[in-house]
Amino acid sequence: MNRKPYKILVVDDDPVIRDMMIDILSLEGYPIEVSRNGSEALKKLHGEENYLVFLDLMMSGINGQEVCENLNAHPAIRKHHIIILMSALDNLALAKSLGVNGVMSKPFAVEDVLRVVEPYIVSPDS
Repeated sequence: MNRKPYKILVVDDDPVIRDMMIDILSLEGYPIEVSRNGSEALKKLHGEENYLVFLDLMMSGINGQEVCENLNAHPAIRKHHIIILMSALDNLALAKSLGVNGVMSKPFAVEDVLRVVEPYIVSPDS
């Protein structure tokens, strides 16, 4: 995880959350990609691009925990900065054990998202 990413990948099976993240981040000018589930996300994350990833922990199919475990098993591609999205704080210990960069609770405010993005991503104006 040497260099800061330029793109943001939002991974959530809830279309309302995905749309909110897209609205917030696109208004700030950040390039965004979206995955509706863990399987779609892994295809992108195994590619060459370096992302800041907002990853839902609880999804059907391949969940956020499994995505993290898959990436951690492949150190050569573990270049992404990952922020876990979660609504149930009882899973906080699990989220932190996955080697992620941070956790953001749902629901969230615009300011929450922008505050989390700031330290991890290259400005769209750079």
